[in-house]
Amino acid sequence: MIAKFKNFKVKAEFHGDKAASWNGNNYNYYKVIVKNSETGATTSFDFWASLARPELDTESDVLNAFYCFVSDAVAGSGDFETFCDEYGYNNDSIKALKTFRACKRSNRKFSRVSGFSLDEMYSFLDELCEIAG
Repeated sequence: MIAKFKNFKVKAEFHGDKAASWNGNNYNYYKVIVKNSETGATTSFDFWASLARPELDTESDVLNAFYCFVSDAVAGSGDFETFCDEYGYNNDSIKALKTFRACKRSNRKFSRVSGFSLDEMYSFLDELCEIAG
């Protein structure tokens, strides 16, 4: 399934051969590819659909996956202490550190493909929420 939002083309490809790390029974694995049509820059991220709704079969589903990615990118824009404070993690937690690092990776990927400043990311996320949510 392919969806478009602004100058981004988002394509979700079902692979289903990789279990989610948080739920070994969830094999609803998608590789999501994002392309900036203005610059040609691309990136990708892993996404698992829910057990209750395992398919990304509408544009809204694909844009929701994109929203999750951008939301993680915004969450990874600051430092670890701020991340823990804002999202309720204990800053002495290995799980919190792993989650923070994953968000940092999303931030680097989305920053590279979008070229957005943090303020632009927030605005983009707000607009995307209106149609993806």
